Amino acid sequence: MLTNYNFLSPLLQHKGLIWTMAKRDLAMRYKGSVMGMLWTFFNPLLMLAIYTFVFQYVFRSKWGMEGEMKTGFAIILFSGLILHMWLTEVFSRSVSLMSSNANFVKKIVFPLEVFPWVVLLSASFQFAIASLVLVGFMVVEGASFTMSMLLAPITVAPLALLLLGSSYLFSALGVFVKDLEQFIGSFVTILLFTSTVFFSLDNVPAIIQPFIKLNPLTIPVEAFRGAVIWGHVDNWFEVGIYTVVSILFTLVSYAFFKKVKTIFPDVM
Repeated sequence: MLTNYNFLSPLLQHKGLIWTMAKRDLAMRYKGSVMGMLWTFFNPLLMLAIYTFVFQYVFRSKWGMEGEMKTGFAIILFSGLILHMWLTEVFSRSVSLMSSNANFVKKIVFPLEVFPWVVLLSASFQFAIASLVLVGFMVVEGASFTMSMLLAPITVAPLALLLLGSSYLFSALGVFVKDLEQFIGSFVTILLFTSTVFFSLDNVPAIIQPFIKLNPLTIPVEAFRGAVIWGHVDNWFEVGIYTVVSILFTLVSYAFFKKVKTIFPDVM
């Protein structure tokens, strides 16, 4: 019974398969391109360079008193955007995950539980590269390395758990609700503009802040920026609550996936 809730069991039992499929997934993404995997580095670098030019030198956008004293608007914006891109990658791929792997779904002996892990691992690799680009760009801009940067993986680990749970839930629902694939694009856009990716939480009226924090991006974005940019993380209590909620959500999502996966071949 416990195996129906232990979302870590696919990773522990099939880590070799997950690792191989994740590498294959990344390789297939850039198959045929001249630069290949180097695009995972150059894409975020190009984005950050454009953001810096537009927001820092053309619009001269200001984030706020605290942020502007330490770094430019473009870097602060990019630090939030890479988390949103991570979420978008997992969400958008998960809704069609089973249909895009229909040949495996119809194989009774194949462990379908590995697919959300593959998607998460592949998307996490791209997020990690983008994070390295962010830190490297900050150093070029004159920022100094702080010990708090080492806390960055801890600040985003709860989001990774939430993304895994979302992948299990969306991949299962996507088999039965075909409209979900059309809805997910609008959903991730709503999450983008109702989180603190584009604005500081301090600039939001106090009465609205609790609703902004309900956005699954807000707390990880605030914690990640605190670790990488501000040099201190002030919302550890919120990160702790977020972690507990993420674990419970992933447990339930994994159990739901396990319960309905036997129906997938009949529906597809």
